[in-house]
Parts: sequence; C-alpha cells; structure tokens
Amino acid sequence: MLLALSGTFLFSLKPIVIKYAYAEGLSSAQVICLRMLFSLPFYAGVLIYYYFKKPERRKVVVKHIIPVAVLGILGYFVASYLDLLGLNYISAQLERVVLFCFPTIVVLMSAIFFNTKLPKNIWLVLAMSYCGILLIFAHDITTLGSEVALGTGLVFLSAIAFSVYVLWSKPLMLKMGSQVFTSIAMIAASVVIFTFFTVSESLSSLAVSKEALLICAALAFFCTVIPSLLVAEAIQRIGPERTSIAGTSGPVITSILAVVFLEEAFTMYHLTGLVLIIIAIGLASKQK
Repeated sequence: MLLALSGTFLFSLKPIVIKYAYAEGLSSAQVICLRMLFSLPFYAGVLIYYYFKKPERRKVVVKHIIPVAVLGILGYFVASYLDLLGLNYISAQLERVVLFCFPTIVVLMSAIFFNTKLPKNIWLVLAMSYCGILLIFAHDITTLGSEVALGTGLVFLSAIAFSVYVLWSKPLMLKMGSQVFTSIAMIAASVVIFTFFTVSESLSSLAVSKEALLICAALAFFCTVIPSLLVAEAIQRIGPERTSIAGTSGPVITSILAVVFLEEAFTMYHLTGLVLIIIAIGLASKQK
C-alpha cells in the first residue's frame, strides 16, 4: 500500500507538470518525446540489471516480450498521447477525475472478457462515477468553452487504453517480475514514440529552452520512471484492486496542486464531483 500511495502521489503531479510544459510553448508531441527520451536510459538500466541478476527468468522474458511490448505501446504511448492531447483543452482536475474512473472500466472489461461476476452495486458505482465527472465537466464547459468536450473524450479514450494495459498486465508481471515487465513496456513505448515523432515532426523541434528541458526531465523522472516502477511493484504484491484503492487519493492531490500552482477554480461542482467519484471507486475497488 505504501508503494501504491507513493506512486499515486507522483502520478498526480503529472498534469500539473504538463501544464507548465505547455506554458513554455511545447506541443503534445514534443512533451511525450522528450519525456520518453529522458526516461529510456533508466528503464534500459533496470532491464539490463534484472536480466543478468535473475538468469532463470530469461526464457520467460524472451517468450513473452512481444505481448509485453504491445501492452507497453498501448499503456504508455496510446494512452499517454491521448491524455496529453486532452490536457490541451481541459483543466488538470477534470483530466484526473476522468482518468480516475479507469477502475470501473477495468471491472466492466473483466466481466466482458473474463466472465468475472459483476459486483451487485456496479450500476450505482457507475452512476456515481459519471455523475461526478458530469458535474465538473458542466462547470468547465461553461468556463473554458466547447473544446472541453473534445478534451474529455480524448482523456476517456486514454482511460480505456490504460484499463486494457492494467487488466492484461498482472499475469505477465507475475511471470517475469514487475520491474522487468515495466522496463520492457516502457522501452517498447519509447521506440514507437520516437518513431512517431520523427515521422510527424522535425528533430530540430527538440531543441527547446533549458526551462522546458528541465520540466520534461522532471516529468520523466518524478512523474514517469519512479511512479511506474512503484505502482507495478504494488500491483504485483497486492493486486490491481487494492492498488486502485490507494489511487483514490489521486484526484484530491491533483485538485489541491492545481488550485495552488495553476490557480484553477475549485467550486462546489468540483467538491461534489470528487466526493461522488471517490466513494464510487472505493465501492468498486473493495469488491473481491
């Protein structure tokens, strides 16, 4: 739980840091590329260390490297890029509560693909979750404009992509270890991100200011590398359900930081929406 809480706190910093990057004039493509370029050496180092430290796992790694790479591309390229695009149009608080509903998506996907029995209170949970989102969405669309709908849709698609990553990752993590799994996933995502960037942008656009580089380095190390390893280890030790319980603190942390550092509004809409969502996810996550 301590690993999960620490990872949740650092992940909650992500939208705040991204907003600072946008304030420096960076695009979504520049942010995701610089973030992964800074992250890549750390993940490569972790993979090499564990690959040679535990030779008994080498066959398992080779056997499952392709599905892990595919999950990594989905969870850390597709989901991340959609999230970054969405943050262009919505507040950090709305982004966090939309992403925060991924446990309810995981529950539904688990029932669809693995015939898991749905909790008896699932419809109450879903109603509370999405009423909470709609409250904050209603506030933002009146203050930030019609593009909030586009941003919310992009972040919701990101939540779906990340839910697939979470749901299919645990069996592979148990076979090869969370650190090795996460490192392979992130390296695969980094390769695809860099390829995507070279096709869509000029490499010269990576020559940004020192301030922008520092922001992207902080995003990579404190909001990507460390929390991804912490959360992966938490999922392996206590499972995705309990890990998502720890994640209930995420939107609250982001809201506090967004109000303090970004001077975003915090109204009764935000308070009521947050309370509804946190109760709903708590109910969904404690189910066996």
